[in-house]
Amino acid sequence: MTMWITETEYRRSGGVFRTGLAINTAFLEEIKEDSVEFRQVLKDTSDRFSAGEMPTPVDAARLLGNLRDALQTYFAVEAFYGYFENAEIKHQAVSNRAQELLDEHDVLFLQLNGLVDEAQQIVYKECSDELTVREIAGRFDEFCQALQAHEDAEMNLVMRLHNEDIGVGD
Repeated sequence: MTMWITETEYRRSGGVFRTGLAINTAFLEEIKEDSVEFRQVLKDTSDRFSAGEMPTPVDAARLLGNLRDALQTYFAVEAFYGYFENAEIKHQAVSNRAQELLDEHDVLFLQLNGLVDEAQQIVYKECSDELTVREIAGRFDEFCQALQAHEDAEMNLVMRLHNEDIGVGD
C-alpha cells in the first residue's frame, strides 16, 4: 500500500528534505562539447580584437553584438538543460556552487552587453574621444578571461560530480 504524506508531515517525522539547484552533468557536458557555433563566434571576435589593426567602431559593435546574441543563446541552453531547479540535493555545498555559477551567467552577459553599448556609443559619437576601440579591446580581453574562468569552474564541478558518482580508482 502506498501512502502519501505532505512536506510538513515529512519534516515533522524527522526526515530531511532539501531542495536546491543541481547540475545535469550529462547535458551540461554535451552542451559544452556541442557549442561549436558559439565557440566560433567567440574565436572570430577574439581574433579581430587581438589583431594588430583594431576593427572599425562599426565592425566592433557588430562583432560584439553577434557574440552577445550567441552568448545569450548558449547560456539559455545551459540554464534550461544543464541545471535542475528545486531538485532534491545530497550536498548543499555543490548546490550552492551550482547556483553561484548559474548567477555568473547574468554577470558575464551584462559585462559583454556593456561592451556592445560602448562600441555603439563610439559609432554614434555619444561618448568622449577617450573611449576607443582599443580601450574596448582591453575590456573584451578581461571579459574573455572571466568567461574562461567561468567555463573552467563549471567543468571542474561537472568532473567533481562525475568522480563522486562514478568514483575514481586508486
